[in-house]
Amino acid sequence: EDVPVDQFTPLGRILYKAPSDGKWGEHELDYLLFTVSDVNMKPNPDEVADVKYVNREQLKELLRKADAGEEGLKLSPWFRLVVDNFLFKWWDHLEKGTLEEVTDMKTIHKLT
Repeated sequence: EDVPVDQFTPLGRILYKAPSDGKWGEHELDYLLFTVSDVNMKPNPDEVADVKYVNREQLKELLRKADAGEEGLKLSPWFRLVVDNFLFKWWDHLEKGTLEEVTDMKTIHKLT
């Protein structure tokens, strides 16, 4: 609610599957929207355990810790797929002011 809809840049769509406990899992089509804004975070505690702002190097360290199982750190499956396939390229374009160049709303990227 802090950010008007017109302040978001749609970057793409992903279709992903992620198993959960052997019985349940996720299979979703998600729209990837991006904004640079100063917002008050109020995540749903049933969905999100923690949020934090990080720079590129801090994110790489979080990924390393999650991969190593350190500090009980877990990342959502869709976030990891977005990081591995898109995020650092998008970050480069954001810093150059060319984020619109990587927008692709025609393709549904199938990630598993």
